[in-house]
Amino acid sequence: MDSQNPFDFTSEDIRQAVAENRLLSLELEFDRRCNYRCPYCYATADLDCPATFNQNVVSEAIEQAAALGARKIVLLGGEPLLENRLGATIRKIADHGMHTEIFTNGSLVNREFAQLAKEFDCRVVVKLNCLDAPTHDRLTGVRDSLAKSLRALELLQDAGLDGDHLCASTTISSVNCEDVVELWKYLRHRNIRPYFEIMTPQGRLLEHRELEVQPLKLQKIFEELRDFDATQGRFWEAQPPLVAAKCLRHKYSALVNAQGDVFPCVGIDFKIGNILERPLRIILTESVVIQDLKNHREMIKGPCKSCENAEECYGCRGTAFQLTGDYLASDPLCWRNADKQDQIHVLPVNASDYLPHKPPMVMVSQITQVREANVVSATIAPDNRFLGKNGVLNQEAIPELVAQAAAALDSFHYDGTIRQGFLAIARDVQCLKDIRVNDQLAISMTWENPLPEWYLIRFAVTNQHNAICANGEINVRLQG
Repeated sequence: MDSQNPFDFTSEDIRQAVAENRLLSLELEFDRRCNYRCPYCYATADLDCPATFNQNVVSEAIEQAAALGARKIVLLGGEPLLENRLGATIRKIADHGMHTEIFTNGSLVNREFAQLAKEFDCRVVVKLNCLDAPTHDRLTGVRDSLAKSLRALELLQDAGLDGDHLCASTTISSVNCEDVVELWKYLRHRNIRPYFEIMTPQGRLLEHRELEVQPLKLQKIFEELRDFDATQGRFWEAQPPLVAAKCLRHKYSALVNAQGDVFPCVGIDFKIGNILERPLRIILTESVVIQDLKNHREMIKGPCKSCENAEECYGCRGTAFQLTGDYLASDPLCWRNADKQDQIHVLPVNASDYLPHKPPMVMVSQITQVREANVVSATIAPDNRFLGKNGVLNQEAIPELVAQAAAALDSFHYDGTIRQGFLAIARDVQCLKDIRVNDQLAISMTWENPLPEWYLIRFAVTNQHNAICANGEINVRLQG
């Protein structure tokens, strides 16, 4: 890849962006409306979904991405061409010195749009899942979708879009997997760049699990495509989730939706901030999740950590998160992990496995959620040494309960390494409701790391009735 190409990034481009805390791209989902019903789509909206385009969000996203050095904005949907302000958005992106990459199902592409894409040097990625019309319709949920995609590609090529600017997007499923190699060759021969990817187990796919393809079958497809490309002088490693490409987007990109909420990507679908409330630069700099993913070589867990391709591959982080609940887990759908599933932990996990404490001192039970806001469960056992004679937990034990939850989370975060630490101070702790024997508790917490080895943890403890029993802050020091 040419490092001057605004759409594709070399390993050196990515390393420099990480070192300088910059972006190379930003994905912008400014409307979820869609006129297709693809059964594997991560989104669930359709034409009945209200328009969500927000000009303030779009403007802020473009301006903040440009300030962070982004080369391109990737427009996602829904279907971006349903938005009548698409042209104005593309112009605004160009005015800020960036390029536009648009993912479209192709049904609304016309000569006017094709000329606009050419004029503003856009890249357009058109959905094309196979060359069989009935199968294509099944994978889009609408009739005549193949003809519309082929017509869109023809119009865009007629307008002058070359192989760097025109792509065809294919999602590999059980329905089209036998046609993928033929389609790849078809596109290569026509100077249309293939953009082939595997499915992420979320959204509508959860209702259509029959579309999933087993990892070893995916390996066979990837390797057959690799071998064909090698005969054409194109050489690449076969690794998921993208064919002939690497996904390291968490090092240089993020996703902003129509409300301004920021997500690591469409697969890691939990909010880490909002650009109308805090600058994108601050959100990305302070997010523990983003920093973990940028430092994936040290932080990733399980067999992915020791893989020979680990330096420039972390599988699909979205797939890992959706299937395990842990964005740092090894990718369960990578064929290199097919015989290593027992080494990939799936939430919830036993919290006591990550603690030096032993019963009856240990109070926490399971780690149930790992993201910006983390959750650990606890059960107040009858032999809990902090219970009073009336069966009510002493309020002085709440900081210890939270500290145990924090210690278990920290050890899980570092793949089982138990760091030495201590509870320094509890602040603004409010005890709002008695915690009693046999109560089932959820301790939710967020972390800040203001100084090396020092952590500020904000917490809330709720019981099985969703009543808040306590909240506040604790400071802990963890070394290791």
